[in-house]
Amino acid sequence: MKKIINVSFILLFTLITSIAKASVVLERTRLIFPMDKSTLSLQIFNHSEQPTLVQSWIDDGDISSTPETTTAPFIVIPPIMKVSANGGAQLKIQQLENKLPQDRESIFYLNVLDIPPKPDSSENANTLQLALQTRIKLFYRPKQLELTSSTIFKQIEIIKKQQNLEINNPSAYFFTISKMYTQENIEQSLIQTTMIAPFSKQEVEYKGRIDTNQVITVIYIDDDGNYQQDKKNIH
Repeated sequence: MKKIINVSFILLFTLITSIAKASVVLERTRLIFPMDKSTLSLQIFNHSEQPTLVQSWIDDGDISSTPETTTAPFIVIPPIMKVSANGGAQLKIQQLENKLPQDRESIFYLNVLDIPPKPDSSENANTLQLALQTRIKLFYRPKQLELTSSTIFKQIEIIKKQQNLEINNPSAYFFTISKMYTQENIEQSLIQTTMIAPFSKQEVEYKGRIDTNQVITVIYIDDDGNYQQDKKNIH
């Protein structure tokens, strides 16, 4: 009996593939853009041994947007640049004319696409080239908003509703909670990371056991992208 061999299956597992990794790092994990500033600067670094091409743009929440389709009222200068090996560069985000709300923050996202150069053609290998995209939050903040993250945290209210927690954010700021946990179970977060919009309420399902009037620990993210910790009573 003749054996039938799937040639494509063999080729799939014998293919020698090297992956070109992108190595562009941003100096911050989130940006605060004050309304009264025309531009904001951000340093980026290339930690690889080869130069790379970087394309940058800002979107208004549509992750599938491109530099050509975005409608965000910001531009990044330069939109495309080459960053030398083990070097750095500066992006400038410029505010365009807009009609954004003046009584609360607005949120946008900075996209930085790292496109590594093509590998040396003399290498005897098949290469899978990856362009890696970094996407961080940009908060547009009106001039009169001057509260600190710790002050905003004091305004946040958490209410137990059966198997859900209702998080009430009466402030004019976006507020991101990374974790919540009880003293009895510090290893397990009650909820997944959640961002609550200004002047809004959000219900999230929680895991584990929690009682009304119980004190929990909340870990939230401040303006610099750092994790802060404080206590909160469940209502």
